[in-house]
Amino acid sequence: MAPRVAEPKIAQHLATTPHEVAVTRFEQGLICAAAAFYRFYGVLLGREGRVRNISGQDNAILQQITAASRPLAVTDIARFANRDDIANIQYSLKKLLRAGLIEKAGRTSARETSYVVSELARRWTQDFLTLRRQLFTDPATQIPDFDDQLEKSAHLLNLIAGFYDHGTRVMSGAEQMVQTAGQRPPRP
Repeated sequence: MAPRVAEPKIAQHLATTPHEVAVTRFEQGLICAAAAFYRFYGVLLGREGRVRNISGQDNAILQQITAASRPLAVTDIARFANRDDIANIQYSLKKLLRAGLIEKAGRTSARETSYVVSELARRWTQDFLTLRRQLFTDPATQIPDFDDQLEKSAHLLNLIAGFYDHGTRVMSGAEQMVQTAGQRPPRP
């Protein structure tokens, strides 16, 4: 008889129904996966990335700029990554500029500077891709139907992001209406 694996504990304040348990487990997995992804993206830059204090989030922005067919501004980066933390994106861009990985390409508007990758970044990206293949993409080919599972997961994650974005908009709208009326926001 196989040893019984204990079910992970779920905080009772987050989940009172089986559906809420499933959602809470998914959210915990999402939090852990995001942290692991950004940690991995940072480590893939090797010693030079660590010396220059380039994080996984910085590298994600670097790879976004590398993949772009035109110079990107802060708003382009934020829109693509579904981010609204402009100050953090600007901080990442400053770090990438200081490290010599991106260069200013001019202004996309009267207010915004756009960025392109440097030759150094192209070299780093080749090393990054080699390690990524070795440590993730090549081993993942051993998992049956992995590409199909990834496609389904990507679709599901985009759908779930839509739910979270919609909830954020609803709550922001409710808070704005209540602030003008001087009341507490209603709970959905």
